[in-house]
Amino acid sequence: MTTNLPDSAQVTSEFKRAMRRLASTVTIISTADVNGNRYGMTATAVNSLTMDPPSLLICVNHSASIHPALIGRGRFCVNVLTTEHEDLVSAFSGRLKGDARFEVGEWHNEDSGMPYLEGAQCNLFCDIDSVVPFGTHSVVIGRVSAVRVEEGIRPLIFADGKLGATQSLTGHVRIASNLSTLTQFLPADLESFLKKHPLIDVHLEEKVSTAVLTAVQENACDIGLIVEGPKVSGLEVIPYRDDRLVLTVPEGHPLAGKASTKFADTLDYDYVGLHTGSQINLQIQRAAAEIDKAWHCRMQVHTYDALAAMVQAGLGIGMLPLKMAQLYARAMNIKVVELDEPWAHRRHAIVIRSYDSLQAAGKRLIDHLKRASQ
Repeated sequence: MTTNLPDSAQVTSEFKRAMRRLASTVTIISTADVNGNRYGMTATAVNSLTMDPPSLLICVNHSASIHPALIGRGRFCVNVLTTEHEDLVSAFSGRLKGDARFEVGEWHNEDSGMPYLEGAQCNLFCDIDSVVPFGTHSVVIGRVSAVRVEEGIRPLIFADGKLGATQSLTGHVRIASNLSTLTQFLPADLESFLKKHPLIDVHLEEKVSTAVLTAVQENACDIGLIVEGPKVSGLEVIPYRDDRLVLTVPEGHPLAGKASTKFADTLDYDYVGLHTGSQINLQIQRAAAEIDKAWHCRMQVHTYDALAAMVQAGLGIGMLPLKMAQLYARAMNIKVVELDEPWAHRRHAIVIRSYDSLQAAGKRLIDHLKRASQ
């Protein structure tokens, strides 16, 4: 009786299919050569070896750009990724080359100059003990010399050719946001967050920035988003995004042909303003008072849509964030004029009582917003 053994090509093909069923935690192997040049690669072929001594093994292709530097330096770091690090996977898998890879994520150097990822699940610093060539790869055994571990366990998993998480985090997060931040930045950031965490319930309410601060202070919301300006006391402030205020005018207006203008020159015309308490209104009032001129606000509305519609109708000029003004200018008969004023540049910020006071879902959202703003 004879047995028909599969040929090597078939074994290789079936082996690849089998390995798609083997879920692995995604890591980035990082190192630096003696000249300080940094190298990194995405890797799933990482395993613990022994506890005594603490050691692990990694497998690195001979053709990988990191291979000569890693072997030559004799030291490396294993950075275990979280579910927030999907963007790093492609960057360190060939989308970016050389040191440009380290522009994605928050990277630091430890005392020996070894690069490591801040915010990783953990960082394992290793000295090479031995290298075993096998086929196309080197099996590198590293003795663990130092470890950094973050709280919370949320590893990024690779299985069946896809990235994912071991389990979906649940929870509830209450957000209060001013209109400018809500319309310009939150839609995309919340969409990407909820795509990763579909079981987290997010409740969002629009408020003026001063009311946002009050809501956070009184624990009426977990996370607040403001335009910097109001005095913040007793809260943790995290930088988020920047924007610029611009002027919107109807076609045919005397200012419509200008690329930019000084704020003082706009005060000869009637304005359409936003509702009382809005940061844009408050900024206009402060700027007018500083040059001792009156601001003629002909009417006030609650939304950017209404303001743009009134401007298009020729009922006044208005001030909007650049991103929103450009959207309306493409769809309506209005023109955008830059404001030649330093205060037209604004900073948006996240405010919380404290990071430690947040539940896991809130912490995850803060981490996501910080990463999205980089």
